[in-house]
Amino acid sequence: MLQIIIEQSFKKDAKRDKNSGKYFKKDFKVLKAIISSFQNEDNINLKYKRHPLNGNMKDNESIHIKRNWLLIFKVDSKYLYLIMLGKHTQVYQKFK
Repeated sequence: MLQIIIEQSFKKDAKRDKNSGKYFKKDFKVLKAIISSFQNEDNINLKYKRHPLNGNMKDNESIHIKRNWLLIFKVDSKYLYLIMLGKHTQVYQKFK
């Protein structure tokens, strides 16, 4: 089982999205289920489009919780790093 390390940026993003009113409890349940699957090193359903990132973000991966709601994360042998959460524009503008 992987240990979870939550980056400060992820905490801010989750709080912002929770307070935005654009996402529902069921969306956050899906997010929690995905995080739990990663933590338990289970396979992730292909519908979430897990993929590696390029450029300044090349050490990270992305997964689509919803069509335009992404989780940016990193996995190594011991840890799951939760890095960012948000829309494409929110996530990628931080790395320009």
